[in-house]
Order: sequence, then C-alpha cells, then structure tokens
Amino acid sequence: MKYKAILFDNDDTLMDFQTGNRNAINLLLDEIGYVDDNRYDQYEEENLACWKALERGEMTQNQLKYERFFRFFNKYGITADARKSAERFVELLGMQNMLLPNAEEVLRTISKEIPIGIVTNGITAIQKRRFEGSIVKELSSVIVISEEVGISKPDPAIFNLALEQLKIKPDEALMVGDGIDSDVRGANNAGIDICWINPHGMSLPSELHAEYIVSDIKECLAVALQE
Repeated sequence: MKYKAILFDNDDTLMDFQTGNRNAINLLLDEIGYVDDNRYDQYEEENLACWKALERGEMTQNQLKYERFFRFFNKYGITADARKSAERFVELLGMQNMLLPNAEEVLRTISKEIPIGIVTNGITAIQKRRFEGSIVKELSSVIVISEEVGISKPDPAIFNLALEQLKIKPDEALMVGDGIDSDVRGANNAGIDICWINPHGMSLPSELHAEYIVSDIKECLAVALQE
C-alpha cells in the first residue's frame, strides 16, 4: 500500500466534538445558574479565540483551560468561580465521546490493514477520559495528545512523535483531519500528505495545499488504502 499508517485528528473528525462541547457547557451553566438564550455562543466566541491563540503559539494549553472561562465570565458578569468551573467542565466534557457518522466503520476497516495513530490538540484529562472505553482507543496503535507532550498542531514536532512511535517516515503516512490551521497546516509543515475533510466546501489559504479533499470521512477509505 502507498501508506504504512494513517494519522487521524480526533475532534470533529472522529468524535462529535460540537455536540459534546455544547452538552458539557450547557450542563455546567445549568449547574452555576447562568441562563441566557445565547449562552453557548457567548462561551464559544471566547473559547475559539483562545484556541486560535494556542495555534499561533501565544497561549499554552494550561492557560487556555482557564483563560476561556475567565474571559467569558468577565464579559457577561457571571459571578461563579471561573477556575472551579473550568475544572468542572473538564469532568463534564470527558463524558462526551460520541462518534460522528461513518467514523467507526472507517477506523475498523483501516485498522485491519494498516496501523492507526491519533494526533489531537486537547487537554489530557479530557481526551484520556473520552478515549477510555471508546472504539478509537481500541483500534489505535498510537495516541498523541498535545497537552501531554507539550506540543500542539500545527507544530510538526507533534506529528513526528507519532511517526517515531509508528516507526515510519513522513512520506509513508497520511493525515486525515478537518482543521485548516491545525491539520492541513500541520501536515504541510511535517511533510505528510493530508486528506482534508471539508464538508462545507471551504477554501484553503494560498500557502497551504491538500493532496486529497473529501466531504465525508467515508471517502477517505479509498485514499488511505490505495495501493
């Protein structure tokens, strides 16, 4: 086969992070008694800004864990303890590990032929809890979590850690993911082919490229298992 291993992003590629994130935030805000029709969008604006800062190297994973709640609570006058709320959110999100459609079929099919690795930007306590009891952990040979290793996508070093564990070179791997700045840019930086999952028909920045573009993860099977 052309590829000796397939690397997958986790959130919004394999696991339904959007649903899980929304569930966890709403549970948390119910617990602290903050009611607003737009409360999830309010939180998510601050959350996404922090993740972008992380990808630019302007914030550490540990800072992000708390900063998004400090910003959210300060902006909307929420009087709950932001640090305790951030820690409670880790517990609640760790319970959310539902898979996206077709993800399990893809993992099972590929894992019968070649090894699978997971490279995820995430908080260790959340991701490890989500992986426990999940088919993702069962079928993966390698799982690299950004906070655990102290490196985040798109830094090529996090991809190299996965490649070293799989004992393969960059041109022997394929990365499958949905993120432009994390997965596509990261794979480009690391010299790894990328199969970009792009269900909304978005365009890549001119400095980036994708060897394969699909609208559904199931389409990556033919790419991953090509001879």
